[in-house]
Amino acid sequence: MTHAVSTARGGTRNAVSGAALLLLLQFVTMWGAFFILAPTINWPASLDEPPAVILPLILDQSGAVFVGYLSYLIHALTLIPLAILLRDALGLDGAMGRAVVGLGILAGFAKAFGIARWLFLMPGLAAAYTDPTATQATQAAIAVVYQAFNAYAGGVGELLGGGLFAGVWTILIAQAVLRRGWRRLGYAGFGAAALLLSTLLSVVGISSPIMLTVSGILWQVWTLALAIALWRHAAGEAG
Repeated sequence: MTHAVSTARGGTRNAVSGAALLLLLQFVTMWGAFFILAPTINWPASLDEPPAVILPLILDQSGAVFVGYLSYLIHALTLIPLAILLRDALGLDGAMGRAVVGLGILAGFAKAFGIARWLFLMPGLAAAYTDPTATQATQAAIAVVYQAFNAYAGGVGELLGGGLFAGVWTILIAQAVLRRGWRRLGYAGFGAAALLLSTLLSVVGISSPIMLTVSGILWQVWTLALAIALWRHAAGEAG
């Protein structure tokens, strides 16, 4: 019996440590993407630029665009195993545990889908658009493709992945954290979730680039605080 209890506790410590590590990884890769893309293509403000402005810039800064968006993609995909480890680290089971895993996986995949266009589609469009032999009709057609797919993939990644799925997922994690007695972290999680969900108002024409940026920053700060709390908890159990 003692061995079984020790094994279970060791598994919990592993899940807590692993979840803290993945939280830190997604934090670092998200900010890595920002510090690479912001000075080179004025990201994320450049997302609203017309094709005639952003496509030549993507081609001119192709190396930075690839590395920056690859870092961003890793951030998104990290949410998938993180959802599983957080379920185990916080001791969630039943419907709550399944919801945390399901929403985390959906958030990760949706965000990754939105990000992947910058690695695989946009460089090709940029090369075709800036080709010296491209006619105005060709450039106009490429611009239509750019705008249509940007709206589609951006909606899936930012609204569904970063807004709806991540927002509800954050509510569930904040509730679980609150049950552990981490009151300030739990309430901060509810606030971060509310800001993520507020970005869904853009569906009805209410949008603010400042709110989108603030919601992302505060959510990242909250995940860092959660990582630190989990790390301290794991260290306390080990001690």
